[in-house]
Amino acid sequence: MKIVREARHRISELGKAAAYSKFGTDVARRILASPADSVVHKYVKTKGLEGSVRRLASESLPPGLYFAKLTIKQWEKHRGKPFRLLQGSSVVYGNEVEPPARGFPLEYRNIVVTSSDVTEFKLDINAPYELKIGRGAFTTPQQVKYDAQYGVKQYGDVFYSLRGNTVNPKKLLITFPGFGPSTSRISYAVSYLKDIKEADLRDTMMVCFQDRYLAAGSYMMVDSAGRSLYERVWSVLDGLRSEHNIDESQMLFFGASKGGSIAINYAKDFPQAHLLLAVPQMNLPYYFNKPFFRDNLFRNNAIRSSEQPESLLRQYFAEGRKIDYFYTNSDELSNHSLIELAHDVPNLTKYRVDGGHSAVARAALPSMLGIMRNFLHGAKNKTFRCENIRSYARGGNVLAQARVDNQASKIRGANWYLEGSLGRTKFMHLLTEHSYQFLKFTSDSQVLAAAYDPIEAMSGLTALEANGSRWTSSLPEPLTRGPKQSPGAVLSFDELVLTSTSPREYVVLDGDTHGKYRYRSYEVDPAGDTMEVHFVKDAALSVDTMLEANGKNRTSYVAVVEPLANWNLADLVALRFVIKAGAERLRIVLHDSSKRQMAMALLSQVDWKNSQVVAASPTQPEANGTSSAALHEKEALLSNAR
Repeated sequence: MKIVREARHRISELGKAAAYSKFGTDVARRILASPADSVVHKYVKTKGLEGSVRRLASESLPPGLYFAKLTIKQWEKHRGKPFRLLQGSSVVYGNEVEPPARGFPLEYRNIVVTSSDVTEFKLDINAPYELKIGRGAFTTPQQVKYDAQYGVKQYGDVFYSLRGNTVNPKKLLITFPGFGPSTSRISYAVSYLKDIKEADLRDTMMVCFQDRYLAAGSYMMVDSAGRSLYERVWSVLDGLRSEHNIDESQMLFFGASKGGSIAINYAKDFPQAHLLLAVPQMNLPYYFNKPFFRDNLFRNNAIRSSEQPESLLRQYFAEGRKIDYFYTNSDELSNHSLIELAHDVPNLTKYRVDGGHSAVARAALPSMLGIMRNFLHGAKNKTFRCENIRSYARGGNVLAQARVDNQASKIRGANWYLEGSLGRTKFMHLLTEHSYQFLKFTSDSQVLAAAYDPIEAMSGLTALEANGSRWTSSLPEPLTRGPKQSPGAVLSFDELVLTSTSPREYVVLDGDTHGKYRYRSYEVDPAGDTMEVHFVKDAALSVDTMLEANGKNRTSYVAVVEPLANWNLADLVALRFVIKAGAERLRIVLHDSSKRQMAMALLSQVDWKNSQVVAASPTQPEANGTSSAALHEKEALLSNAR
């Protein structure tokens, strides 16, 4: 009987291999692409084979890779707790338990594994579960219905829908999707922009991409097998542009959150295109270092090694590309202290909106729709009169209130901004509308920071409507600081680097707090696994590298960091260094004995699983700026089993 079972298994595997061959996949894709009333389509539907055909037609994995679907039962007692799916001793997927959609099981689909044998897997929480493994991607009826509703089609391993003028367009509007809930029945969305109507698209083809890779998307950087998607997606974009002879300047890339990061990536080879971004993530490994992503996207080496949005955006700044960028200061994880501090960048307009990450796109929707309609139809510029502007000092902040004329007070549903200049960069600061329609003001969460905002350079008041109308007025007088407020400083937005022979400045900003640092950094051992961050009184002075005698751990890079004025956000500086280095371990060494207790408490909170904070024991007076490898045994060892 064993021989019979083995023979049947072998035959089954051979049958699957044939079905999932290039020929079998191509046939399945042609069936799905055929008209719904065709004979073959009707036959497949009648026989109940649509699900099987969809799996055959799904993204192609190379031999030895499989899709898995994990269903966790009795999940309620584990709600909010982390879980990991292990293949042998290796983590293949992890997340935090969240409630599924009402009436549905808790499923995580399209986890990529290297075995089809379910006995090789286990769940690290005490909950019953079911695991299914196959060559084709798993989907849901809700996803199938969603794809049909929004016209999503599969073109090889790339998925998108087309709207608007698909015959002879003069423009291309390209959108990329954000994230949905990890337990959604619709894991793969499109940014369809329902507020943009067909009449808006009479001269424009709208291309709405779907990030249909891995369990919930890969930022369209890699497919489910870890292979780069860039050439495949680029060929779609350039093919549509070339087919319709559309000039690059008539292309607009749009995305919010994850979609903004994707838009930055795929605008790379279209330098004349317009970029419209809302809260994109600048450094993906840094963003993924949080509970929902640590055991899935954070572990994806292909994404980690890809060129990051921050590097590309800095390149675009240097090229003077046309960019409209919406953000909030309360989104440090996404911003990575870039857009908040960016200044003197030509053709960049940055819009600061109050609220959390998810609030920005909703709050600024009229502005973004107006920018799109300007692109689609041309600008509609109008003027009004700002009758009065008043500014108030509150601590280290400045608030403002503007009074507009009767014509402007009748504008409804617009976003109102104070407008100023940061060198060649235009700065737009969102205002709140008063119950008196002629008043616009900064709320308590919309303050201007006297330390770094261009208070005196705020020179205009602007209203942006969803229909594309742009209303502008100059201010009757400039804003003023309080008598006790110092002149604002222009803060550096230089990138953090791992090799710097002379000290550089680095600024980190989170909410209304910012910290300034000088540092230099250098490589020690490219094969090492530890990032050392030494906090010192003077970044120009040398330190000893804390190489461990047992040889199990070696230092890859060293950063010598000098806090300027205060230690604000020093834990974020250390965290950014270890993620930049791609190191497994973080070792923080404190050299300033006068600040040691405070710094130990602050840096012991660094959000990194394998980290230490240690105090250097100087063998010479601290003023000499040298230290030995000897350490106080009193260490703060962070297990951080988060």
